[in-house]
Amino acid sequence: MLDTRDVRVGNWVLKLTGRDVKDQSFFEYKAIALEEYCYTFSRECFPIKLSPDILGECGFRHEFGDWYKNIPSADVAGGIPLLRYRHKEKAWYLGNLELPAQPLYVHQLQNLYYALTRQELDIELTRFENLAMEHPIQLFTDAY
Repeated sequence: MLDTRDVRVGNWVLKLTGRDVKDQSFFEYKAIALEEYCYTFSRECFPIKLSPDILGECGFRHEFGDWYKNIPSADVAGGIPLLRYRHKEKAWYLGNLELPAQPLYVHQLQNLYYALTRQELDIELTRFENLAMEHPIQLFTDAY
């Protein structure tokens, strides 16, 4: 589940949206809406793990095994380097500096990008594949 301190309005999450006729859970990719109360939605939302498909949906480009996003610039063809995920090192870089806190999930990447640029990361996620699960997901524990 999500820690409500890590997310903000506009962050993309995997949200439990209901159950089908066979009583199996189904999920959707959703951006957190302004009117959602953070302590309520956090019990039915999960982080979205970063993957090559997701990075492509976030506007990152792929080159020589690495994923990168540049800031557009009129003076520099291709833009100014900003963020890069180096596949060999399995690490995120800001320019040539390795980030001390590595984003693992979409909402973390969104928040990092916003902190660096003061612009939202454009994301258009496709429909989530609700695959058959071997075991039901335990959404609530005795701790709540």
